[in-house]
Amino acid sequence: PTRPTEPRFIALDFGIMGSLPEADQYWLAQNFIALFERDYARIAKLHVDAGWMPATVRLDELEAAVRTVCEPYFTRPLSQISLAELVVKLFQTARRFELILQPQLILLQKTLLNIEGVGRLLDPEIDIWAVAHPVLKRILRERYSPLRTLREVRKRLPEWFHLAPRLPELVHDSLERIARGEHRLLADVDTLSHQRHLLRRLLRMIGGGLLGATLILCATLLWALAPQHGVWLPLGMGVAGLLAFVFGWSQRD
Repeated sequence: PTRPTEPRFIALDFGIMGSLPEADQYWLAQNFIALFERDYARIAKLHVDAGWMPATVRLDELEAAVRTVCEPYFTRPLSQISLAELVVKLFQTARRFELILQPQLILLQKTLLNIEGVGRLLDPEIDIWAVAHPVLKRILRERYSPLRTLREVRKRLPEWFHLAPRLPELVHDSLERIARGEHRLLADVDTLSHQRHLLRRLLRMIGGGLLGATLILCATLLWALAPQHGVWLPLGMGVAGLLAFVFGWSQRD
């Protein structure tokens, strides 16, 4: 090198540029964490929950395919496992199960291969898994931090209050249409089970939001209009309201 005492590295990439939406960042982080923990059933479920695969996919078959791909890698030390290569093989396997591979995920494969290749050139002993693990933990920690949850709740509250009075009417209309045969029901058991699961999560999310809003409103009124009851009762109701909000929001993903 021309400057051995002050070396410089210039990274140039003439490929297609792209970015990962926040939702994909979350699902990928969850998938990688499950991969580190060798939780193949969770990997299969996350692929469906993320919308990358249709709900009709047999999760047990997908889990078996993921296990077949991953297990041979884990016979080696983690520092010798190529994370990028493993991700590419996982996506190739998932295509047999009607994987809907988005352009940003294709770019992710290319980026992982480049980063891992350059990293091993600079440091052949680098453990990509050890480097990636804290980053993934940080993404998940930031997504579920109390401050982030409160910001999301505050942003969604007007929408929840707007939809809440219409919920019984919407449920009634849907049942009426089903009774008249205007809705075509899918007979596939796995699909119906998945839809029922999503409906339950939606109802829990709405219920948690409404309960949390009610408790916080009552705590505020009690504190302002009836201070003789002391601070502990409104404080307890406020904390319960926040917990209800957190529970409701956790059902979103």
